[in-house]
Amino acid sequence: MKKVLIVFESRASYGYSKNLYNLLKKDKNFNLKTVVTGTHLSKELGSSIKNIRKDKIRIDFKIPFLNKDFNFGIGNLIVKFSKILKKFNPDIVIIFGDRVELMAIAISCSYNHNTLLAHVQAGDKSGHIDDMTRMALSKLCHIHFPATKKAKQRLLKLGEEKNRIHLVGAPQLDDINYKYLSKTKEISIGEQKISLKKKYIVILQHPVFKDQKNYYSLFEKTLKACTKINQKKYIIYPNYDPGYKLIIKKLNKLDKKKFSIFKNIDRQNFLTLVSNSSALIGNSSAGILESPSLKIGVVNIGDRQNLREQNKNIFNAKYNVSDIHKKIIKAIRVKDKIKNIKNIHGDGKSSQRIFKVLKNIKISKNLLTKKTTY
Repeated sequence: MKKVLIVFESRASYGYSKNLYNLLKKDKNFNLKTVVTGTHLSKELGSSIKNIRKDKIRIDFKIPFLNKDFNFGIGNLIVKFSKILKKFNPDIVIIFGDRVELMAIAISCSYNHNTLLAHVQAGDKSGHIDDMTRMALSKLCHIHFPATKKAKQRLLKLGEEKNRIHLVGAPQLDDINYKYLSKTKEISIGEQKISLKKKYIVILQHPVFKDQKNYYSLFEKTLKACTKINQKKYIIYPNYDPGYKLIIKKLNKLDKKKFSIFKNIDRQNFLTLVSNSSALIGNSSAGILESPSLKIGVVNIGDRQNLREQNKNIFNAKYNVSDIHKKIIKAIRVKDKIKNIKNIHGDGKSSQRIFKVLKNIKISKNLLTKKTTY
């Protein structure tokens, strides 16, 4: 029996990692435990740990991430996670994505010589500071699960051995059933009922590290462009990258009659809300990865996601009110033209492929001892 520890560190990655969790949980060959950290434990950002509990997933360990000082937060996380490694002694630790919290997990595992570290969504390229984290993670992880051929090639160029890389597609697509989502007429988020028949746009914009000091004014340009659209606006809280407080400060000043604001939305409601919208505006990776499968147009603002591989439903905009507004119009109009669009990021079977690799993999000294190919 393989002892596996899955790390849930953000609402974004949890949404698609739970599919793999469920596959592992059903198999008697795995002894599965979870650790929850990051934004899941932030009351300020909606305590998305509630989504995990709602899904009846057992939470075995919790580690608050002290994000007031990222360096201190990482150090504290290394100490706390190392204790979990010693207590549970997993054969495999699975991480998803590129969040800074994962650096602490990877460092802890790399010096725990009996633990294999598997990285889902490895080799991606976004354009944000997360790229540094992702590439550093690649050198610390033993097994990589990239979504695309280009991501696989980046890992090979990093000097990763070919047998460690498994091309699986993006697991974000595994739980998207467009026909079901498009037929849904109403959803409930908290105490609010939302009619999906009325026209609306969704705004989800995260801070950008290099622009954190003036992100208030940059986010304001997005909102000004959106106010020119005569549709209801739904805004979702950002993650807690540096500069997020400026976005929240602006959100608190908005007219609640014109904007509905949500701190936290569970995965299913998020997919349903976005799928039935006129367009998604902001800089979320969901706008790049999930949106083609949701059959909607997207306005991708700034450079947080501008280096990701993109489908034709995406319109890139600068931090300019006029440019953002023009691209919103294009995104709304393209919706009827992309019903048959094929998502370049995968086919919805990623979690099954990852599960198969984890089930069949033999953990050996050779696998735990990495060599650079150049």
